[in-house]
Amino acid sequence: MANALIVRPRADVLSPRRTGRAAQYVRMSTDHQRYSTQNQAAAIAVYAAKHDLILVRLYADEGRSGLRIQRREGLIELTDDVRGGRADFDHILVYDVSRWGRFQDVDESAYYEFTCRQAGIKVCYCAEEFDNDGSVIASIVKNLKRVMAAEYSRELSVKVHAGACRVASLGFKQGGAISYGLKRELVDENRCSRGIILGPGQRKHLRTDRVLVQPGPLHEQQIVAQIFREYVVRRRSQASIVRLLNNEQIPNHRGTPWSEGMIRNILSNEAYIGNSVYNRKSFRLKQVMKKNPPELWIRATGLYEPIVDRSIFLKAQELLKEQYVRLSDEQLLKKMREALAANGKLSVSIMAATDGVPSPPLYAYRFGSLREALNSDRDFDYLDARRQADAELLQEASKLATRVRALGAAAVWDGDAKVMTVDRRLAISLRMARYYVAPQHAPAWLVHRRIIEPAEFILALRLDPATNRQVTDYFLLPLSEMAKERINLTATPRSRFAAYRCPQSRTPCEQS
Repeated sequence: MANALIVRPRADVLSPRRTGRAAQYVRMSTDHQRYSTQNQAAAIAVYAAKHDLILVRLYADEGRSGLRIQRREGLIELTDDVRGGRADFDHILVYDVSRWGRFQDVDESAYYEFTCRQAGIKVCYCAEEFDNDGSVIASIVKNLKRVMAAEYSRELSVKVHAGACRVASLGFKQGGAISYGLKRELVDENRCSRGIILGPGQRKHLRTDRVLVQPGPLHEQQIVAQIFREYVVRRRSQASIVRLLNNEQIPNHRGTPWSEGMIRNILSNEAYIGNSVYNRKSFRLKQVMKKNPPELWIRATGLYEPIVDRSIFLKAQELLKEQYVRLSDEQLLKKMREALAANGKLSVSIMAATDGVPSPPLYAYRFGSLREALNSDRDFDYLDARRQADAELLQEASKLATRVRALGAAAVWDGDAKVMTVDRRLAISLRMARYYVAPQHAPAWLVHRRIIEPAEFILALRLDPATNRQVTDYFLLPLSEMAKERINLTATPRSRFAAYRCPQSRTPCEQS
């Protein structure tokens, strides 16, 4: 904590003899309490001087609520040091019970204090009238103070929420991020503009000032209107709109790629027809976020000229409701058959890219698997082969590790990463090369690599063309030879990969 105030006692007033070491913990709830922690530190320093304690550590939480321990790095560090035996002090000095915390469950506050006491460290509340000595009176008063601290937060929460609802009913913005295509304007209590547009992270400083939402940059308004047209008029799915915007490299207000969640928030946001809606969700006392029923929403209408025509917005709401209507099993199967007929084949990626087709996990949830959902005589051997391929790869890795160790080297196999490390120096990623015949292409063995490959080499185990089960030979490929995510190993000896081929009779490690 910057500028912590420590009182230096005069030698003629206080005894120079010190008998204890203490840490101080200070907390303020908001950044507006500018001098709160300094005032706490001053009182703590006076208490330490009177009780012959040396202040050796400082733990601080500035701008942190006392309702929960989450994000209170100072208290978390303090309790971790105590539990870990790193505490070089025998006292913890706190200004009062409320600075320790306003936990809604008073047992939680007692738990953190008990953790310290169990380690032989006493928690002292410097501004309280009682001495925290474990006596009956002290225990009763302390627990009463904890209840009062929690109740204070509850009462304050009710008052703050009521005030926020009143201000929101007047059309003023009540915290939270701004949506794409909108801006925040700073005004006074009479709605007169201050001439300031608040940027990301900026906020008002005067209590009498207010924030109004206004239409943002013109090009962003045009993108918002386009999103509604694509969804309502052209009946594009949200995923399709995401691909359209990202392919055209149109940035959003966060500077990140668009997502379906962003599109859904735009389509359902009444701000684009000039309305403000508050209290749709509540996070009272920082406990559990919950959705409120519509009758509790605070809505202010006609605040500014709409960005989107009202009729288009209402139609978008109807389509959003239809999107989340539960489809019957027969309706799901019908959409799958239509996608299969249109594409000639079906996969997870095809289903995700086809408009109007529900997500593959929904089919797996309803029918047990995609194969059960399709319920046809199509060849699904490639699905069953995945588990078997993993088992075969493990078996081949075990064989290779045995032969490497026979040569006097150490071999460690990482089954999750599918990487074998030899003598802690050479990392080799193992891959099965399956035989594949593509239309109008020469037969080949496919070798896939990850986008971020943890090894220097890739060992491709080429399988026999007949069954795709038995390993016929090896290809030890440097990572530089696999610039792409997939390469094809052909049967011709003139291939540029032929130099990296190893016969099955000798492992790559034996050859090298």
